Amino acid sequence: MRRFRSLLIDKADIRLPGLHVLTFALHRHLPEHASVEPHKHGWSQAILYLSGNGRQVLAGSEARVEPGTLVLLPPGVSHAFSRGDGRAPLCVMIDFRLKGARRREAVVCSLNRSELAQVKQQLGQLMKLPGGASGQNALHWEGAVAMLQVLITALRSAGWLERVAAVAGGKSGNAIQGMLAKVDHESPLGQVVQKSGYQRDHLNRLVKKETGLTLGQFRAQQRLTKAKELLGQGVQVAAVATAVGLPDQSYFARWFRRQTGQAPSVWGRGRVG
Repeated sequence: MRRFRSLLIDKADIRLPGLHVLTFALHRHLPEHASVEPHKHGWSQAILYLSGNGRQVLAGSEARVEPGTLVLLPPGVSHAFSRGDGRAPLCVMIDFRLKGARRREAVVCSLNRSELAQVKQQLGQLMKLPGGASGQNALHWEGAVAMLQVLITALRSAGWLERVAAVAGGKSGNAIQGMLAKVDHESPLGQVVQKSGYQRDHLNRLVKKETGLTLGQFRAQQRLTKAKELLGQGVQVAAVATAVGLPDQSYFARWFRRQTGQAPSVWGRGRVG
């Protein structure tokens, strides 16, 4: 039984090395259906909610969805949906096959405003193309580019893009490890987040998966290591505070005591000479 009304192109069949986009659709949940029963696919699926709300069930766990919520599913993951109050949800649904995707985990995250605006812009372009709103198989290169841009935005936001590329290329490293290698005691977190291309909350999840620490905790660890190194060399506390990016000496002393249980001057005296 069909539970959606398709508002956009239903089939894509875009083929690239390592990627096959099967279908790309803009679906409105039919008002008479309040839920979608548990099911699974032999391919990956991206679901991006543009309006409405409800609960997404993934392999037994639940997550609230609302406008901007992205659900990214690798093949074989059971999922279901129950609608919340209000208008029937409108969502982008992309079925695709991606090399390395079976090694990924299901992700529920939120697109930031910029990402969501980009997706809506691409959807607007698709709607203007000949046959774009008809649900027919009319697709030319402009439509294919717009669809791929939406999918890339979803993969990047969920952290799949770099990870899948690393798996597909047989590389042991990944983008998160490379980024962390550049984070030192002076790195402003805002700049780190901006350069990563991820939303802050999602980046924290990725970093924690790699290190067991949030990005802030990881930077604090780097800062503490540098502070100990300088104090052990006999550098004055005020100079150490400035060197690690905490120029307020009183604040630095309180912060250092919280980390080590000792004042920086005491810790340094015990290790100099």
